[in-house]
Amino acid sequence: MQAYYGYVQGGAESAVVCQKNLLAGLDQTAALYYLQIAFLISLSEYAEEKYQGAMERKRVPEKALEGLRLMARNIAIDHLKKDTNYLLNIDSYKFNWKDRQADLVSAVFAELFSLQDGNSVANTVLENLKAEKAEAVSPASPEETAFEFHRAFLRKLYKRKIGLNPILRSYCEERSLFWESDYESAVFWVFSTISQMSPERNNNVDPGWSPNDEAVVFGKTLLEKTLLHQDEYNQYIYSRLQNWKPERLGVTERVLLCMAVSELVNFPSIPVKVTLNEYIELGKRFCLPESASFINGVLNKIVVDLQSEKKILKSGRGLIG
Repeated sequence: MQAYYGYVQGGAESAVVCQKNLLAGLDQTAALYYLQIAFLISLSEYAEEKYQGAMERKRVPEKALEGLRLMARNIAIDHLKKDTNYLLNIDSYKFNWKDRQADLVSAVFAELFSLQDGNSVANTVLENLKAEKAEAVSPASPEETAFEFHRAFLRKLYKRKIGLNPILRSYCEERSLFWESDYESAVFWVFSTISQMSPERNNNVDPGWSPNDEAVVFGKTLLEKTLLHQDEYNQYIYSRLQNWKPERLGVTERVLLCMAVSELVNFPSIPVKVTLNEYIELGKRFCLPESASFINGVLNKIVVDLQSEKKILKSGRGLIG
């Protein structure tokens, strides 16, 4: 969608450049994914420094440092540090949070951990996790329990307080327009990685993307079909806008509607409802609040017309309708 939007706005002078922008966007999202993981590792290393200092001074009760210790010596983060995919890919982005953005790491740290008492965000997450584990029906082995507990703590802390931390988010969004629009997607990617980590694997981190990945092939094909038939699809859309002149249609709405028609017509294995839901959600995310209902209404009318004209031909079990 971003690549096609750039083309419509004149940011890409040709279809070839538009396709290159799509792949560049994937690179940027993968970079943000890796930098988020690198941030977790740097935050853990910083927590270790602070924990050791607090223990040496002995001014804070050890119980008040439980959340800090669990971040500093987190087994799941140790796995991330040694992950083969992470080690192979992180150097290509030439970025080190500890060396370049120590102030940012310390600022996020200050919001999560307290060296004064036990009333820290991390300790609250830890206490909630302990309560959940106490209610668990079937206990795991000691080894599994330790890893799962550390992973669950990291997952909860990242999802609730680290990934969407306004300081971290603002910094990333200022560095790249791609990161501004893809930030939440990258956060979800990291969260999914943490959720699916296994102590038996040394390649839990996603290797990124390749041209042969199913999702990449789909995206390239959708973009190609949309570019090839955009004039046809736009005329189809404009002719079905009741009491609405085409020039009143916003660029983003026009982009989403054209892509939706392309997906409806060119991908027989994708259910109609899936396409509708996806583009309505994109409308909610990237357009005005009222745009989602507008996109919903236009697409539903278009679907009825396309089906009556036999231009939507779905195949496969459960894909009709």
